[in-house]
Amino acid sequence: MEVKIPTYVYIQRNAINKLGKLLERLGSENAVMLTDRIVKEIVSKKVEKIPFSGIFFVERASILEAREIVMNLGYGDIDAVVGIGGGKVLDVSKVVATELNAEFISVPTTASHDGIASPVASFKENGKPVSISTKPPIGVIADTEIIKSCPKRLIHSGFGDLISNITAVKDWRLSRDLTGESYNEVAVAIASMPAHLMLNKAIEPDFKLENDIETLLRGLIMSGVAIAIAGSSRPASGAEHKFSHALDYLGFGAGTHGEQVGLGTIIFEYFYEKTYNDGNWELIRNSLRNVGAPTRAEELGLTKEQILEALIYAKKIRRKRFTILEAINPSKEDFEDALKQTEIVD
Repeated sequence: MEVKIPTYVYIQRNAINKLGKLLERLGSENAVMLTDRIVKEIVSKKVEKIPFSGIFFVERASILEAREIVMNLGYGDIDAVVGIGGGKVLDVSKVVATELNAEFISVPTTASHDGIASPVASFKENGKPVSISTKPPIGVIADTEIIKSCPKRLIHSGFGDLISNITAVKDWRLSRDLTGESYNEVAVAIASMPAHLMLNKAIEPDFKLENDIETLLRGLIMSGVAIAIAGSSRPASGAEHKFSHALDYLGFGAGTHGEQVGLGTIIFEYFYEKTYNDGNWELIRNSLRNVGAPTRAEELGLTKEQILEALIYAKKIRRKRFTILEAINPSKEDFEDALKQTEIVD
């Protein structure tokens, strides 16, 4: 099986200045840019000399939005799609590039999740999360100066999404051992090593996530690469993501994706430590707390009852993906005890 991963990755100050040269290197003659109006104002001077064939503003993250852009392009000879923005822009750009069979260049302006380099586009259709397989970016240009200026909450969200790989790979390993599921050690290593690195750095007293943004970005990009190698989101999505999806399905709280999976990681690391003596939920909670990410239900506008309902509902999501939820089948009382012990609720 051929595995496609980003060939060109730039993570540095003023990295966006390399975009024109990258398009030249790819031999692109007909590139389009997808962005939003706020980001366009931020990067306009940095990309004004690039002769884009068209610029499209992404108004909403949806499959319909992507298809409308494709129709407006008339399936022309577009050879490159440059997505400059946050998750909404990048997800739509992935679908457009895949539909047009064009190269995709990811230029993230936030570090909020691992979608910046993954071959998966995520949307909410009628309030429900939907994932679509796409081609991975051939290039990722992460300008640290631009990303550092994004809301701190989004950076903290990226931290939560990255460390969630710790429980995700445990779920995959558990499925290998109990169900015989195919397992890829390389994908596991690529997904888990940067997660553990960030986790351990984050407990240092003088740690500032904004000062270590390059490490975070490398980890998020490697997470996307692990997904490409595995051929699925397995190395970066386990029970903690089922929990997050359940919150989305039920319409509970006001957390970002990374904030929700971060909370889920604390919960399921607790179960790994309690059941298999394989985990350190306090380390995860303290690291999240140290970077300023939420570790309590009330910080995400959630009640105890809502979290319990989401944890129980999570058992019904993606049943074919075997996780610790399926392995130990926790009861409502088990979940209540976990929330109390981890101090997610009082």
